[in-house]
Amino acid sequence: MRAARYPDRPTSSRHRPRSRVPLRSLVPAVVAMAAMVLGAGPAAATPGPDPAPAPAPTSPAGDCAGLAELELAEVTAISAELVTAGTSDDQTDLPAFCRVALTVEPMVDIAVWLPVETYNGRFQAVGGGGYAGTISYPAMATALRDGYATASTDTGHSTPGGSFALAAPGDLDEQLIEDFASRSLFQLTEKAQTLVGAFYGMPAEYSYWNGCSTGGRQGLMLAQQLPDGYDGILAGAPAINWDRFIPAELWPQVVMQQELGGPIAPCKLEAATRAVVAACDTLDGVADGVLDDPRRCDFQAASLVGQPTDCGEFTDVDARVVQAIWDGARTVDGTRLWYGLAPGAPLQGLAGPQPFPITVDHHRYWIEQDPNWDWQKLDYAGFEENFAASQQLFNEVIGTDDPDLSAFRHSGGKVLIWHGWNDQLIFPEGTIDYYERVVDTVGNLHRAQDFARLFMAPGVEHCSGGAGADQFDMFGELVAWVEDGAAPERISAARVEDGQQVLTRPLCLYPLVARYDGSGNPRVEASYDCKRTYGRWGTPGHG
Repeated sequence: MRAARYPDRPTSSRHRPRSRVPLRSLVPAVVAMAAMVLGAGPAAATPGPDPAPAPAPTSPAGDCAGLAELELAEVTAISAELVTAGTSDDQTDLPAFCRVALTVEPMVDIAVWLPVETYNGRFQAVGGGGYAGTISYPAMATALRDGYATASTDTGHSTPGGSFALAAPGDLDEQLIEDFASRSLFQLTEKAQTLVGAFYGMPAEYSYWNGCSTGGRQGLMLAQQLPDGYDGILAGAPAINWDRFIPAELWPQVVMQQELGGPIAPCKLEAATRAVVAACDTLDGVADGVLDDPRRCDFQAASLVGQPTDCGEFTDVDARVVQAIWDGARTVDGTRLWYGLAPGAPLQGLAGPQPFPITVDHHRYWIEQDPNWDWQKLDYAGFEENFAASQQLFNEVIGTDDPDLSAFRHSGGKVLIWHGWNDQLIFPEGTIDYYERVVDTVGNLHRAQDFARLFMAPGVEHCSGGAGADQFDMFGELVAWVEDGAAPERISAARVEDGQQVLTRPLCLYPLVARYDGSGNPRVEASYDCKRTYGRWGTPGHG
């Protein structure tokens, strides 16, 4: 029997929808106070109403060591040092920068890197992955090399997994859950932007968020709850709908356990994926091993029954299991709870010999609140119960599914969302579901595309990789949209093998889909048009 969860706290302010905070309007005043501490003149600390892009400094922009003297709210420790050796935190080839490390109570660690001579006048915060627990130094290094002031947070814990959510059996650690879900992001934004202003004498000309997976969820959390914090947000494969998709990631294992008594043979999963791709590959006009939109594929796993594989004949039970993984989590009476993996996506990530650790931790520590809980004892009824419990407990704190982005829109922000159709971990239809609710909330597709755009990447797996064209500069497209007003309509993507570019494709603005023109080189982007051929805004088979 599970213990009571969040006892006697249904009206706690911690779990109410947050007031949206106009952060950027506060930064100039904070910068002015910081400048006084560092000894800078007030004129340099307070920008005019339309600050010009900051030039790259030719000498140290400010007093690096002096940043450690700043008094910042809730900060329990802060250090600052000038790094000129080109290496730091296992990263190499770094320009000279001021390395700031701070801890916000109770234990949110934040790293801020401020380039000295290569600053481009912009700030780029970078997101984490999974349950976080570490600073994203590699992503920070990339941003720093590109001239950005940059920052990252461990989200308030250093646990390699989701056990941080449990203070003791039956007792959730609400503070650490909130820090992971949102508070650490607000603290990162406020503290980093303050340090940027203090070091350079004015706020960044533009502020960006860049993240994929958990980092994508973090970006959309900021758009929803801190709408004035960033000019542009890139949210790749966003782990939104956390309270539903995370428990749903255990569905393939539950199905296999209930139907087969254990995992299905890997070669049968591979055979099913090959078969569905072969059946639906040419719906976009070209055979390339990629499904442009798996929703158009009506292949049924039952057609595989009786076919031989390297690990035995495909059985009726095998077919039921594979179809259930494609169809997604269901209640005992067959009602859909959440989406499944898209046909064509690798199945081994969630249906392999071992369950995906992130979903096991969610069920074990967050829902059951029992470190000794055994997922293999979970039947269909128990899965349905856990799914409902996850929604009840965690939708408000970490669901990150509020489609009302009106405050972000009114602040002038732009959000670019993308998701690979072959994502083997986060169900891409959940991202489409969210985006279509954003459209419904704002009124129509055209109005939504003024500030929020979605691109689906056929054949691309979780954040990168896969059979599709997974090399593209989505962040560069965001910057061009924010700074030049060049809203992306079609994004060039490439597939690279052994260091060589083997094909190019366009990624089309949702709901458009790339269609081969029938005459050009099928491995070249120019041979494809973006057409509206399916979905809510089109009719299947009509261009």
